[in-house]
Formats: sequence, C-alpha cells, structure tokens
Amino acid sequence: MEHTDLERQLARQQDQLAQAVIALAQGVELKPILRHVGQLSMELTGARYAMLSYFEDRKQYFIPLGMTDEELAKLEGNEPRGIGLLGLMWNQHEVVRISDISAHSKAAGFPQGHAAMTTFLGAPIMFGDDVQGVIYLTEKVDGRVFTLIDETNVRTLASACAIAISNAVHLEQLKARNAELEQLLAERTGVLRG
Repeated sequence: MEHTDLERQLARQQDQLAQAVIALAQGVELKPILRHVGQLSMELTGARYAMLSYFEDRKQYFIPLGMTDEELAKLEGNEPRGIGLLGLMWNQHEVVRISDISAHSKAAGFPQGHAAMTTFLGAPIMFGDDVQGVIYLTEKVDGRVFTLIDETNVRTLASACAIAISNAVHLEQLKARNAELEQLLAERTGVLRG
C-alpha cells in the first residue's frame, strides 16, 4: 500500500471514529447503542463477525453481528459462557488481540454450533472499574490479522460505549424515579382534594 493510500485510509478511519463517538454521545437506548458500536467496529476493522455482551437487570445478553440466521440458530442455547478469552475481558479487564485463538493459553474453544474462528480482537466496555460489557471481533474479511490500529479503534469505541451505556442506565433510572414521584404527587394531590 502506498504511503498516500495509507494516509487516506487512516484519515477515513479517524473520521468514522469521530462520527461514532458523536453518535454514541447522543444515544439513549441501550440495545441500539450496542448494535451501532458493533457495526462501527466491524466497519473500522474489516471484521467479519462481532459480538457484544452486556448485563441488564442481572441477566446477560448477547448481540451478534455478521452471522446468518442459520448460524445464529445453531448457537441458540449455546451462548458463550464468559470463560477463556472472554473471561480475560470480563474478569481481568484485559484487551485481547491474537492471530490464532487456538494457540492462546486461555482459549476455551467455541460453544457447540459455533463456527471455528482464528483471529480475535476484544475489549471490555468499562466505566471506571465497572465492566459493563465486552465487545469482540473475529475474522478480518481480507484474512489478515487485527492490527494495533484496529485495537486502538476498538478501545476507543469501547470507552465511548461505556459512557453511552452509563448515560442510558442513568436516564432509565431517572425516568423510573420521575414516574414514582409523579405517582406520589398524584396520590398526595388526591388526598388534599378529598
């Protein structure tokens, strides 16, 4: 790749990343925010697949991207368990970028029905010391490995996503508290009128 082509590619990625951060700052609904982050991560890195995992009301959810309906059907009920490489992100808060999943000492294999994959890039979505989720990507479309630039872009998106998730959670809490206060006000107004 020529020097000017590389500069154009980097400038395009920087622009996409800036637009992504701006869009995340404006989002308020959790699932669309996470889906958007996954799609942007795939675009920025050239990944074939992305998965975002997060907790909401103490239940773990997964947002898979890039898989066909048939591939998703095979995974039904066999979602990742958060051990192995995913455990490094969830529990040790590590960013993981490797060229061969099976060669990593912490690799735990794939869930039943999951297509075999080789390359991997994942980052925890952290707000302070709190892991709110993880994002991971596999298999670059062109067959190459994930680069340090890819890792930096995913880390940046994960950080922006953490702020967006925190905002969305606080907004939901604020709405719930407002509803409680409105109910209390209505009850007290009824008592005063009665």
